Amino acid sequence: MAEALPQIESELQRLNGAPAPDEKPGGVGTVSFVAQCPFGAKDVLARVISVLKIIDQVALSDWPTVEQWGMKLPEWFTSACTSPMTQQQADAWLAGWKRLTPGEQARAESEKKWSLENWLYWMKPENRQWFWWDAKALEDCDHIIVAVEVDAWPFPWGSLRWLFKVAGASTLEPEPVDGIEHSSQT
Repeated sequence: MAEALPQIESELQRLNGAPAPDEKPGGVGTVSFVAQCPFGAKDVLARVISVLKIIDQVALSDWPTVEQWGMKLPEWFTSACTSPMTQQQADAWLAGWKRLTPGEQARAESEKKWSLENWLYWMKPENRQWFWWDAKALEDCDHIIVAVEVDAWPFPWGSLRWLFKVAGASTLEPEPVDGIEHSSQT
């Protein structure tokens, strides 16, 4: 956890303002995403930032229990999360998922609700593999361009997608880079 604290501190500074002009991303650099927000990009961006600020501020001191997180995070976020699956439910979901085509698997993963416990697992400092870099709500349309700093490629970004979805985005997809198609990961 200690090695992630400087990244969390830097992320918190960037959540409060744009990266410094001379600041360079660590790891392998940044990955950009486009969020489609049919009901207001600025509101979605404000909600995402508010949750990440809470995560970072709390993570810098200690990591609470799931129940404590439920009281710290906004109700609009926690109420959108589902109950954790039982082992039987998880096995049934996985069995059905395995029968799908790769495209159907990706869609099923993107539509699946996350439990608060699962989402928090990926936000825990020692499990984080992406950190906020910068974002801009485009004035003339319903999109947000967001960049995250990543330590390696590929990286799991499902927690980022879930945060945007709950905040009001209809989709969050990586921007294509030189013909490379990104796949959704946990």
